[in-house]
Amino acid sequence: MCPRLTRMVLFSGLTLLAACASDAPADFDRGMATYVGQPEIRLVEGLGVPQRVYETAERRFLEYGFSSGAAPASSGFSFGVGAGGFSRGGYGRGGGFGTGVGLGFPLGGSSYEATPCVVTFEVRDDRVLNFRREGENCR
Repeated sequence: MCPRLTRMVLFSGLTLLAACASDAPADFDRGMATYVGQPEIRLVEGLGVPQRVYETAERRFLEYGFSSGAAPASSGFSFGVGAGGFSRGGYGRGGGFGTGVGLGFPLGGSSYEATPCVVTFEVRDDRVLNFRREGENCR
């Protein structure tokens, strides 16, 4: 395959992957960070009643669970782009290149499930001090 065409196909594929990448966790963190420094009541007004509350002598921890509407990786159609080439064989003359686009669907489900998103806010003296996020579905 022509090196120039190979680079073009590779660049196109990488560009497509970059376009599909998401800043979802960073956006999620920015949204949660707006509660830091706010009174506890603002947190409850914004996110509702927490699923769990842990209390110590000086601090409270409010735990919220978030779910994402994202489908598992293997539950939908997939799309692929490919390129290839061939050169002159041992018998006869010839050469060329080929490109292709494919669409597929899964035949079986995936056993992988992303861990749920749990956010815990630390509150002291009625003020949100910070938060901690756990899980892969924080979007």
